[in-house]
Amino acid sequence: MRLMQVSPQTESVGARAASVRFHELDALRAVAMLLGIVLHAAVFLVPGVWDTEYPDEASGFYAILFFAIHGFRMPVFFLLSGFFTAMLWRRRGLRALGIHRLKRVGLPLAVGAMTVIPVTIWAFFPDDFEIVWWPFIWLTTFTHLWFLWHLLWVVGAFMLAVKLGMKFDHPWAWWLTLPLTLVPQLLMIEPVFGPDTSDTLIPNPVVLVYYALFFAFGAHFYQRGIEIRGDWAVAIIPAMTVVFWPALTLMYEVKTKWAFVASAPLQVAYAWLMCFGLIGLFRLIAAKERYWVRYMSDASYWLYLWHLPLILVAFWIMRDWPVSVHAKFMLVCLVTTTVLLATYQLGVRYTPIGTMLNGKRVRRVG
Repeated sequence: MRLMQVSPQTESVGARAASVRFHELDALRAVAMLLGIVLHAAVFLVPGVWDTEYPDEASGFYAILFFAIHGFRMPVFFLLSGFFTAMLWRRRGLRALGIHRLKRVGLPLAVGAMTVIPVTIWAFFPDDFEIVWWPFIWLTTFTHLWFLWHLLWVVGAFMLAVKLGMKFDHPWAWWLTLPLTLVPQLLMIEPVFGPDTSDTLIPNPVVLVYYALFFAFGAHFYQRGIEIRGDWAVAIIPAMTVVFWPALTLMYEVKTKWAFVASAPLQVAYAWLMCFGLIGLFRLIAAKERYWVRYMSDASYWLYLWHLPLILVAFWIMRDWPVSVHAKFMLVCLVTTTVLLATYQLGVRYTPIGTMLNGKRVRRVG
């Protein structure tokens, strides 16, 4: 494939095929993980989720914040996962890809099933938790680690497709993934803006197909050598204005049977516009290697694994504090992030746990 001459704001994937890391996409993937802290801190301030009521104007703000993040966060993550999966396949081969994903996704999920998931359930229901069920809770729910389980399914499907001869480089068919995501969106049943959540042992096929389409697009993205353009960032503007608000209004304010159906194309458009817009934005602001960005990219995995039980414990502690809901939100996010960054630096990064999550890291000298 002929490589294009590009400006600093645009660079083809093919022209960077030999580079070690795509710094902007690595940073975006980390931000998608870290936004989980903001999202879950916000959701506990939405009416009906927690057992303390907050002023309508405050709870309404956090509901919108939750929807705005939920509508694009996991689509971005799965698109980037497809991109990096295709990159790993082309650089190392299918067997190495399978081993790598088992080490970086399968093993953390297995360990998390015995640690993170039971602790999270205990944090949800401290008075009703029965220790006897500790090793078996993952059989009923993966809690916030469900995306790792789905990723294993999708990577397995990708490897099977490659074995059957699929190259993920068709010149036009991959663009069909954009409109096709409307099909599973129309089949989703949860009254939530954006995709449903599937946290059980047997994945919801509708949710699985939805994310598999974003993953497939990411794999094609790499294989086709598409230019990563900084000017894609402008897509965020229509996504957050002419798409997000009408979709939200149709879903929650218009009391007719057709409103949910009419909202679905807008929800899909929002997800895709935010995917392209954020890729463009990070091309502009994070294309160069920076140690602290790479550090946070590594740390984000650990922070996401353990953030939810800490958020729950923090809310239990602060539930009746006579401070504003905004102060509680900021404190929860700040304390959770600070505690987990400290534990990552002191007890994870240079240990076998850190190697399991990100590969071996060596301490900086000087």
